[in-house]
Amino acid sequence: MEQRQGEMSAAREKLETLMKSMEVLLTEVEQLRSHCTHWNLELSRHITELRLENRELTEKYDALAQELQEALETIEDLQDTKYALDAKERQAEKLNRQL
Repeated sequence: MEQRQGEMSAAREKLETLMKSMEVLLTEVEQLRSHCTHWNLELSRHITELRLENRELTEKYDALAQELQEALETIEDLQDTKYALDAKERQAEKLNRQL
């Protein structure tokens, strides 16, 4: 009988130790969940900020690309005008020599 009570007492102690370990683990899981929730919110905030910044940079890039295209077209027009003026100047010099 005493042996049986000793076994029951040992089993009870093991069960209590197991319960305490489970309580500690549950507390740690709750802390980890809280920690993960915090960092998840932080990451979400940063992702939102980066998406907004990316959108703004894309808009700026598109505007600059358009300005560059317009500048290139203006340069091309100016070169065409210069070539035409140079040709007229050569033609005028040729006519002056003939006179």
